[in-house]
Amino acid sequence: MKKLILILFISITFLMANSDEFSFANSLLLGFKTPDSVKIIPKKALIRSAIIPGWGQLYVKKPIKSLFFVAAEAYHIYTSYYYHDIYLHVKDTKNDMGIDAWSLLTTEEKQVAVKNHTGYSLKLKPWKPEEMRNKRLWWVAGFYIIGMVDAYVDAHLYYFPKGDMEFINDQNTQSKGILFSFPIGANSD
Repeated sequence: MKKLILILFISITFLMANSDEFSFANSLLLGFKTPDSVKIIPKKALIRSAIIPGWGQLYVKKPIKSLFFVAAEAYHIYTSYYYHDIYLHVKDTKNDMGIDAWSLLTTEEKQVAVKNHTGYSLKLKPWKPEEMRNKRLWWVAGFYIIGMVDAYVDAHLYYFPKGDMEFINDQNTQSKGILFSFPIGANSD
């Protein structure tokens, strides 16, 4: 079921990313009228990324980044649930056996005890699932915050001129520099 939800979410992300072919999806989910008629506002990109990870990247027309943030969030959320489930199996076994009896067991005996008690076959070290779950949740929080900041910065840089850039090497002096040239026109939106 979790894999089905992940596949569905990724499919919707791809549909929303193709703004020319799926303008209805864009107008419904992104608020676009047409791809060129939207003024990209950094605050909106930040808020969209805060609501759904990757949505802010779609707003600034960065579908690959959006897919990355969606996949990273989904993977780490899924693995945190996985480790939480393992933690609950180990916790039940520890509580029923007693902490003293649990600490005397070897790794193999702990795995057998969990299987006999809960029916779950451990594939990992049985004393680390809580630590692994917490680590994954920190990764979720990190990707969430980085995704919001990335969408905000990309929205600020959206209208940055994409003109020519030349490296200057003046033979008469020892100075070096970079020359930027921007197209300046009456197009102000």
